[in-house]
Amino acid sequence: METPLFFYKFVSFERKDILENGLIRFTPAKYFNDPFELTPTITPFSTQFIEYSSGLNEIELPRLYFNEEDDKYSYYRESQIEIYRAKFKNEVEKYGILSLSSNNKINQLLTVSIPEKDDPRTNLLMWSHYADSHKGFVIEFESDFVEGIDIKHVNYSENRHVLTFEDIEENRFDSIFFRKSDEWSYEQEYRAVLPLDKADKTDDNDVHLFKIKEEKMRGITFGASMLDENKLIIMDIIKKNSKYTNVKFNHARLNDNGYMLDFYYDDGRCTNNPIYGGRRIRTQRKF
Repeated sequence: METPLFFYKFVSFERKDILENGLIRFTPAKYFNDPFELTPTITPFSTQFIEYSSGLNEIELPRLYFNEEDDKYSYYRESQIEIYRAKFKNEVEKYGILSLSSNNKINQLLTVSIPEKDDPRTNLLMWSHYADSHKGFVIEFESDFVEGIDIKHVNYSENRHVLTFEDIEENRFDSIFFRKSDEWSYEQEYRAVLPLDKADKTDDNDVHLFKIKEEKMRGITFGASMLDENKLIIMDIIKKNSKYTNVKFNHARLNDNGYMLDFYYDDGRCTNNPIYGGRRIRTQRKF
């Protein structure tokens, strides 16, 4: 899959500290809102058995013969599951995850009248869940905005990840960082994963912050319910930092006729009415 050029981070107004300090959080899995995150099915079956049994049909599989020695070994493997769950948990907790949204079909310029449902900023649920019910904002970044990151698309699936003891012992589970239930597919999520011990700053609340390249920030989109005074605060932060020269401001507002958002560009005077400096540039379709 082709990697998009730009990525979007939905945040509340309080996360203006990202803009002020040039630092962004990579979150340990234990703080995720999905309890299934990084909790695979851990099987006592060996990798070799799974590979072998995958070629058997439902009738043949129960007929596999186990002698007494096999039974003892199977019982031993079964008794080790909790140990390997702990090993896996200990290993993945060494990493932090940065969640972003994107799509390689997005029209990045936001200057045409053709509706773009692929753009995450048109998603009402994303604004509600991650941007304080439309009172927050979205930051647009270029793909290399943190040193050393490799941003990958999340794979959505109906099936949970399955790991064997051998997978855990040999650390063969990188792909699990990029797998979620298909219930979350509306997020159009991409992820970057970094070791937490490489963070540029860590506080006592287990918050791990990594330095962003401020010149790689491309835009701010304000939520439809964001206060004008809060917009001005963010605009002021951007204008005072010479590295934010590429940042453009877009504003979302509720469409008058449907469950959708309109967007307009503002020249910096921060108003919800295009007559006072902003101009409406695009109407999004209902979804």
